[in-house]
Amino acid sequence: MANPATLISLVVATVIAGPATAAGVLVGSWGNDAGCAGVKAGYQDGDDYIVLTAEGIETYGSGCRFAQQLISAPGTQSLSSTCSAEGEDGTTVEIVEVTNKGADGFFVTFPGLEELGPLQSCS
Repeated sequence: MANPATLISLVVATVIAGPATAAGVLVGSWGNDAGCAGVKAGYQDGDDYIVLTAEGIETYGSGCRFAQQLISAPGTQSLSSTCSAEGEDGTTVEIVEVTNKGADGFFVTFPGLEELGPLQSCS
């Protein structure tokens, strides 16, 4: 049987560690207005369509799949991604930065391009 002092120490350490260690995989779809409308309709309907999930990001005519799943923790995650674009042959590997700014939503940055966002929950 475990020592009560050990159990108490474990509980205190878990509480002190807080939500950062409890952050899980991002749930659902996150997008701009056009992206969320597309998620609800089941199809893309505009050049400004942007949708982010734990598995990747999709825009009108292009998309990237993350090598690892995006988590919901605040801050910036750099994700290796396999990307493709309509009208181009093959895929490229890019490092995509996804930043969770809490109530301000998610923001996505591709190397050399403007930041996309804010992306809010589509649910």
